[in-house]
Amino acid sequence: MTKQIKSKIKADIESVSGPKPFVKWVGGKGKLIPEMMKFMPSKFEHYFEPFVGGGALFFSIIQSRDISFSCINDINSKLTNSYKQIKLNPGSLVSQLTVIDSGYKKLSPEERKEYFYEKRRIYNEDNLDELTLASYLIFLNKTCFNGMYRENSKGHYNIPFGDQKNPKICDEENIYAVSKHLQNTEICNLSFEKSVENCRQGDFIYFDPPYYPINKTSSFTSYSKKSFGSQQQEELRDVFAALAKKGCYVMLSNSHTPEVEKLYKDFNINYIYAARSINSDGRKRGKIKEVIVTNFKH
Repeated sequence: MTKQIKSKIKADIESVSGPKPFVKWVGGKGKLIPEMMKFMPSKFEHYFEPFVGGGALFFSIIQSRDISFSCINDINSKLTNSYKQIKLNPGSLVSQLTVIDSGYKKLSPEERKEYFYEKRRIYNEDNLDELTLASYLIFLNKTCFNGMYRENSKGHYNIPFGDQKNPKICDEENIYAVSKHLQNTEICNLSFEKSVENCRQGDFIYFDPPYYPINKTSSFTSYSKKSFGSQQQEELRDVFAALAKKGCYVMLSNSHTPEVEKLYKDFNINYIYAARSINSDGRKRGKIKEVIVTNFKH
């Protein structure tokens, strides 16, 4: 990357502020931020988020707290690639999304549907360059059903077309805002265990894993081709406990179930109510009790 391009990117990203998630992600915490802030430690310099997803809490923290280092991680390599492209190549990404947005908006409803499924097919072939892969992920997320992200066991994105009337495919201002706030952030594509191996006393770690299912039909663990079941929930509890023993500040979100209560019985369990809307039946959407687990008093 030339000095001239770097200077232009720096000028662009310094002209904006106030980032928000650039994709919609199942379990997003956007509406819960004021509640969640109440459970955070009062002071910390290093922040880690091993299941970043859409990053709502992360974006809030880096705007409101004076921290010297942050590290975000996700097992979904296509998602972390999108974060990296926004960090390093925001202008090029905006250019690609602008072309997609302009072309898509000119199509008839039936043509839009065909366009979506063609882009989804190409996206799943897994031979795109990193910048195009990021632009396709954002496009699919903005135009799919209910703004969801889900992969099958083959790692293929399989959410159907959503038929939104006027989706904001290219949110240029937010892309530059996100880029600005990612400049001092490390972006990783590791297992949750490896992403926190170097955490030290006083660091703050927030875990937002795929939730423990509240019943046999409600499980949603397919953010990537790797599932997240009972064994992984127990392994996560062990990592939580090990970090607590190190003297880290650790916070975790999960569903309110007897299994979660049992796993974290030795820690502080708090309760909040979250609005969830991924059920295809609108009548079954509403506020659900969730837990916030910490190893410290807030």
